[in-house]
Amino acid sequence: MLERLLSRLGRPAPRASAHEAAGTGRRLRGWLPWDTSPRREHMRLALLRARARDACRNNAIARAAIDRMTSDFIGTGVSPKPLADTEDMRMQLIDTWEAWSLECDADGQTDFYGLQTLAMRSMSESGEVLGLLEPDEATGIPLKIRLIESDHLPFKNEMLKNGNRIIDGIELDRRGRRVAYWLHPNHPGDHNLINNDPVRVDAKRVLHLFESTRPGQLRGVPVLAPVLVRLKDLDEFDDAQLIRQKIANLFVGFITRPAPDAATAPIGPDGQPLSDDLSEQPALEFEPGLLQELAEGEDVTFSEPPGAPSGYRDFTRAQLHIVSAALGMPYPFLTGDYSDVNDRVVRVAINEYKRRAMSLIRNVLVPKFCDPIRRAWVDAAVLSGALPTGHRTLKLTRWTPHGWAYIQPVQDIQADVLAINNKLKSRSEAMLERGYDAEMIDREIAADLAREKALGLPPSPGAAPIIQPAETPPQEP
Repeated sequence: MLERLLSRLGRPAPRASAHEAAGTGRRLRGWLPWDTSPRREHMRLALLRARARDACRNNAIARAAIDRMTSDFIGTGVSPKPLADTEDMRMQLIDTWEAWSLECDADGQTDFYGLQTLAMRSMSESGEVLGLLEPDEATGIPLKIRLIESDHLPFKNEMLKNGNRIIDGIELDRRGRRVAYWLHPNHPGDHNLINNDPVRVDAKRVLHLFESTRPGQLRGVPVLAPVLVRLKDLDEFDDAQLIRQKIANLFVGFITRPAPDAATAPIGPDGQPLSDDLSEQPALEFEPGLLQELAEGEDVTFSEPPGAPSGYRDFTRAQLHIVSAALGMPYPFLTGDYSDVNDRVVRVAINEYKRRAMSLIRNVLVPKFCDPIRRAWVDAAVLSGALPTGHRTLKLTRWTPHGWAYIQPVQDIQADVLAINNKLKSRSEAMLERGYDAEMIDREIAADLAREKALGLPPSPGAAPIIQPAETPPQEP
């Protein structure tokens, strides 16, 4: 009634929403997404996780994406730089950490930086990964790290008598803080398990590595989730094209013979009379250098199998561009296709990619994985006597990611030297950006100089002068 009255008065009817995307008209009436809390958004996470793992096993693009992200983000590892107040204490922390990091894996398969790589890969592929801080009195510093898959964390929901709630296997207190994890002792995917009921593990012993995209989120989602359907469809499309070409190439040629004469029996290429049954007639086989003689009246017509459909490459590239955009990865990195790409475009793409990598390292890997391990290691080292007590700065650490390779080595180094000489950055900061520790480099340089002097070697040549950029002459108006 109101709309009719307003139309008679010449006034527009009020809209249901000022936002077009919030409308419920003909175009959008079927778009009714399921809106829920961040804690219930992942109700079918197990199926999503299984599909993401299957894609990494059987889809080349999915496998390449996870491999690139792991190797690019972690590289040789994110290493700690102690910020203790004295140089002697910093050197002791470095030496003690390096010795422990070689044997910190509870499974004895890798070192601390290998655990970082495995954790990052598992988080990207499955959405999340768990780590356990385990005491081990058999080593000098009684601490080990054990990585387990997120399958150990069941989707258990329960209200406890003490007022705590268990949501998806994570026990929360009344203020919503994580106090414990309920974990299966063995992987649920193993067979012949007699007793695998979840066991309560204090949250201080559990490392839960995942990327939060909503406040209050409890579980992680695989990074491939937005593109899994597209990757599956694209993979099936490629398979269909391959099968199409294989079937088309099965037909090499066709032999045309004249109508049979009742007076004479037709003779085949093998010199024997041909049977009336076409299925029993021998096929004409082609070999290198073969000169095949045909019977009188016979003719051979070669098939022309269809090639790839027009626009196949452009269509595939467009789909992969969407996949790379969703993953935050440059298209050439994902596919290895560097055609029509110049060095300036690559530099811009790498800078954007580095921002994504640094954000994930600083905001996810360091606070949820590296820092908790470092703090637990300092406590264990102090209790075991490997580190002295009474120092408040033992846990202060700056984590240094693996340095990115130079795009243009000479120009990049010149830019760093100019920035250092003009007090725009420190030498330590420039070396940290490249993944090096200035104190470690200085110790190695001092050791090299001492060794050269002891052996009577001539001193190393001085550094090459840095070419200063030429000043641009002023342009005449």
